[in-house]
Amino acid sequence: MALHPLGLLQDTPPGRNAVWAGIALLSMLVWLGLEQLSAQLWFLPAGLRLALLWLVPTRRWGWLGAAEIAAQATKSMVLGYPLFSMTFVGVCIAPWVIYAAVVFVARGPQAGPALDTPTRMLGFLLAGLAGAAGVSPLLWLFLVTVPMTAVDSLASMFAFMYGDMIGQLVLAPVLVALAHGRLAPRRLAFWRDMAVVLVGAVGVFLLLQAYDDLAMYVLLLAFAPLFFLGFRHGWEGAALGTLVLGAVIQALVQGGLLSVSVTMLQLVLAVVGAGALVLGAASTALRHSHEVLAQRHQELATKNDELGALAEELRHVTQRLVRIEEQGQRELASELDYELGHAIHALGTRISLAFRDVRDEQGTRFLESLREQVREIQDSLRRALRQLRPPMLDSHGLRHAIDNGPLREMLEDGNIVFEPRFTGAVDQLDDDARTAAYRICQAAVREAVRLDTVRRLALDLEVTPRDGGGQVVSLNLDIEFSPYARALPPLQPLPAIFDRVLAEKGRYQLEPLVHGQRHAIRFDAA
Repeated sequence: MALHPLGLLQDTPPGRNAVWAGIALLSMLVWLGLEQLSAQLWFLPAGLRLALLWLVPTRRWGWLGAAEIAAQATKSMVLGYPLFSMTFVGVCIAPWVIYAAVVFVARGPQAGPALDTPTRMLGFLLAGLAGAAGVSPLLWLFLVTVPMTAVDSLASMFAFMYGDMIGQLVLAPVLVALAHGRLAPRRLAFWRDMAVVLVGAVGVFLLLQAYDDLAMYVLLLAFAPLFFLGFRHGWEGAALGTLVLGAVIQALVQGGLLSVSVTMLQLVLAVVGAGALVLGAASTALRHSHEVLAQRHQELATKNDELGALAEELRHVTQRLVRIEEQGQRELASELDYELGHAIHALGTRISLAFRDVRDEQGTRFLESLREQVREIQDSLRRALRQLRPPMLDSHGLRHAIDNGPLREMLEDGNIVFEPRFTGAVDQLDDDARTAAYRICQAAVREAVRLDTVRRLALDLEVTPRDGGGQVVSLNLDIEFSPYARALPPLQPLPAIFDRVLAEKGRYQLEPLVHGQRHAIRFDAA
């Protein structure tokens, strides 16, 4: 981290004074160098001041202030200006204090983040503007010694402010990007766009050199491509473009190749450069949001794949459980029929034989009652066995088991009208699909019998061929309630149906009817 510029500048723990003394010395030398490059168009140390104050935490600002005051003192001694005077305080010390106060209000005690959003970029630029506006009256007060009118005084103050603003625009964003490692070697597309922008700007400036009366019409065209750089390459591209374009303007002005007013150049560059930086920050934020969104989509796709695998595994487990349950019910029915059915049948036979040995009327009535009870037990056992696994489901098929089996008997016992309808090759379903369809119908019948308000149950079973092989089973179960019922049961799925549909990897939907509800099931059969 010590090798990274941002790590050095944002080093907040106490100590490391030697490192910060080196940073302060380097900052002083850079300040002196930038001061030599300053001209009427810009005051570059203002950009260095704003960038360092933005990047460095408040607890390290003492080193920055000492570095700038030392640089100002060095310059004053070289030029022969007194150090202990109000002019030195007002020109060399007070500007840094004003900038520091403005930046502290704008970003707080912690180091400022990268300028990756329009809000941060606007805060950064407004802090620089407020600092320049606060410093310009002081500079005018101490540096301007000739008498001036009110208009000239305001113009002089604006000249100082514009110089600081242009220095900030062309240098501060580049330094922030450099500290955050955003100025990695740019791609060829950036330099191609930069060349196009420079060629267009130089062409406009040469046109203005030949026809200076066109300044008010075409000057803005020289700076407008900065918006293109900001849109295409983010705020880092806009910052580099502003720096390079400012350097070209300064070179043309010093070479006498540009006769446009420097104040007009400053104003247009300030407005367009700030707009390009804000647009670039918005483009960067949008690009980052797209990257984050793409990453979230990738993570979501991975999670969906995992959930799909888990759902498939759960379906297989459910299928195995359903098959085990069916096998258990089949075996239980067989055992009950073998153990209890034979015993009850033998008991009935013995009671019938006992009729031959009984001669009195009381004994005959007693045996008759026992025989009736045995018949009731046989009938109850037969119903229970048919509920566990109706034999006709294996012997006669699904259609007959539903239409003439225990389901119809249950509904008739509950005074519920049963209206089944079958379409397609219902009896050609495989064992799993046939069992699933029957159990789904059985769950609906049990629910209808449990409720007192049901008057009709309509069943619509349709089996259609599927493209690529197999069949599609569509089952609609309409449970109709009495129109005179005061309260209808809530519309909620039945767990028994849901488990069967899940095992078959199907779809289960509930639809409200006028006086009832529809359970719509659809699944694929092998």
